[in-house]
Amino acid sequence: MMNKKLLITGGVLRPNGFELGEGKYYGCARLLRLDTATHAIETLISVDAGNENTPAQHPNLEFTVGAVEKDRLWLSMDTEIRCYAYPSLHLEKTYSHPAFHNIHSVAVRGDRLYVTSTGLDMVAVLDKDDGSVIEYINAEGKPTWHRFSPDTDYRKVYSTRPHDCHPNYVFWIDGEPWVTRCTQEDAVNLRDVAQRIDVSGKRRSISVHDGVTHDGKIYFTTVDGAVVIADAARRTVVDVVDLSELPGFVGLRGWCRGLYLDGAIAYVGFTRLRQTKRQEKLAWIRHLLDRGRPVEECSVLAVDLGSRKIVADYRIPLGLLDAIYTVLPEPCAVSGEGGS
Repeated sequence: MMNKKLLITGGVLRPNGFELGEGKYYGCARLLRLDTATHAIETLISVDAGNENTPAQHPNLEFTVGAVEKDRLWLSMDTEIRCYAYPSLHLEKTYSHPAFHNIHSVAVRGDRLYVTSTGLDMVAVLDKDDGSVIEYINAEGKPTWHRFSPDTDYRKVYSTRPHDCHPNYVFWIDGEPWVTRCTQEDAVNLRDVAQRIDVSGKRRSISVHDGVTHDGKIYFTTVDGAVVIADAARRTVVDVVDLSELPGFVGLRGWCRGLYLDGAIAYVGFTRLRQTKRQEKLAWIRHLLDRGRPVEECSVLAVDLGSRKIVADYRIPLGLLDAIYTVLPEPCAVSGEGGS
């Protein structure tokens, strides 16, 4: 029997979030802990109020993709990065800059943090110790401020959509930083965007999110419920595990995002389906309508990728979480550096 405790980051929808619109959907950031042996879920952190780094009214509050570093937990929010000691959960540091908007992830590499400022189509590289900006890198290889202004505080702006590339998740190949891009359905080398991995290919035109490296391979999630596996050396897709086609998948699940690999087992997060004014975001659902009734809760599937079997289906009680961004091991259970 699996016996691990996993951390899950995400957000809780405002009751009137849909009416309020883009950049105002989520009213509470949550960090949960899942006991995989008992299926018990507990809330560790809940943030339901904005601060000087957010708009004064209706700030979008959610924990996005975090990173584990020894006994520290780095958590990203829409406009700031937080560092918590673990297991005390004492808030040690908070970093925020005017170019932080719709942050989707933070990753740790040595003495640096890599932050996807998704709303500005860039990755910010910070000094891990003091939070100062080392550089901004546009995820299309363009000049940093070709579209936005360095004089604007984007933390106070609700939305910058449409995004040109929507960078999501930073990982490394041969020491070089790469990032997944939702709009282009790929992953690129931040230092040379001509180096890319076509994640979706001809199989589907669907958003890519995570890019987790493991044993010479990169594991990507796509929002319609697949794990796409690429060879890191050849930088080509070598396998696709369509979770929605596996026995035991059960029902129509929402946005697939959040991936943690533990040996042969992949823990994969699924967000609740929600209303959206951007109907193109739901186009991928059409080919899954025969899966049955929508699954009302957020969920985490434990999948044996080798045998193509779902070994556990963890449901998060309604009200605890509406969106999942990442699944992480507890900080005390790992060592060394790296992202989620």
